[in-house]
Amino acid sequence: MNSLEGSTSDFDASVVIGPVQVFGLLSSALFGCLACQSYVYFAKFTSDGLALKATVSAVLLIQLGHFVCIMSMLWTMTVSTYGDPSQLNVFPLAADMVILLSSFTVSIVQSFYAFRLWKLSRNVSLSILCQMFSVVAQISTFILSARAFSMTDLTMFEARQSLLIMLAFTTRAVCDWITTAGIAWNLKKKRGSDIIDTTTMIDRLIYWTIETALITSLLAVTVIILLLVLKQNYVWFGAWLTWPNVIGNSMLISLNRRLLLQETRMPSRSHVQSRDGGLSTNIVFRAEATQPQTVPLKNLNVSQEAEHPIDQEQWQDCKPVIHLRECV
Repeated sequence: MNSLEGSTSDFDASVVIGPVQVFGLLSSALFGCLACQSYVYFAKFTSDGLALKATVSAVLLIQLGHFVCIMSMLWTMTVSTYGDPSQLNVFPLAADMVILLSSFTVSIVQSFYAFRLWKLSRNVSLSILCQMFSVVAQISTFILSARAFSMTDLTMFEARQSLLIMLAFTTRAVCDWITTAGIAWNLKKKRGSDIIDTTTMIDRLIYWTIETALITSLLAVTVIILLLVLKQNYVWFGAWLTWPNVIGNSMLISLNRRLLLQETRMPSRSHVQSRDGGLSTNIVFRAEATQPQTVPLKNLNVSQEAEHPIDQEQWQDCKPVIHLRECV
C-alpha cells in the first residue's frame, strides 16, 4: 500500500494523461472532418481515376484505424490504469500502433504530392528527391515503432529516441517544403496568360498550395520544438496524434477545392466575349473531376466571321483553351 501511495504521489497526470487526452480528442474531431471530406470527394468526383480513389480510400481506412487506437489508448490511460499509474511507465500498445499508422498516412500523402509535382513539372529528379526524404522518415519511424513496442521505461525511451524522432519529423518537413516550392514555382511559370481569370485561378492555386503545406510542415516543426523545449512533458506526443489527420485533411482539401475552380468557367467565357468584341470562344478549365471535350478551331462559334477573320497568330495569342488538369 505504501509503495502504491508513493508511486501515485510521484506521478504527474498533467504531463502524461493531460496532453494525450486533449490532443487525442482533437485528433478525433479532425478525423470527423476527414470523413466528411471523403464523402464529398466520392460524391462529387466520380470520374476520377481508380488510383486517386484508392489513395483517398487508403488514407481514410488507415485513419479509421488510427482513430480506434486513440480511443483504446484514452480508455487505457484514463480508465484501465486508474489508481495504478505505475502501469503508465510505458505507453499502451495502442499508442505504439498510432505511431506506425501515422507514418503510413503521411507517406501516402507525400507520395501523392510528389506525383503531382512530377506531373506538373515533368522533373523526375525533384520528385525522386522528395521521395528519398519521405523514405528516410518512414525507415526512421519503423525503427522507432519497433523500439516503442519493446520499451520498458517511457522516460528513458524519450531521452534515447529523441534524435530519431527529430530525424523523422525533420525529413518530413523538408519533403513538404521541396514539394511546395516545386509546385508553386511551376504554377508561376504557367501564369503567363492574357486572360485575367486564368491568372487569378493560377494565383489561387499557388496560394492554396503554400497554405496547406505551411500547416503540415509547421506542425512537424512544432513537434520537434516541443520535444526539445518541454522535457519530460508529452505535449509533443499529443501534437503527434493530430499530425496525420491534419495531413490527410490537407490532401482532401486540395482535391475538393476543384469545385471552386469550376465556378470560374462561366465568368471566364463572358469576360473573353466582351473583351474580343463579339468573338465567342469556349474556355475550358479542365480538372480531374470534369473532362469536357476541347473545342477545335474549326468548330468555334465566331460571330461576324467575314468581318473578323482570325489568322493562326491571333489564335495563338487568344489561347482559348486552358488545361489545368495537372495542377489540381
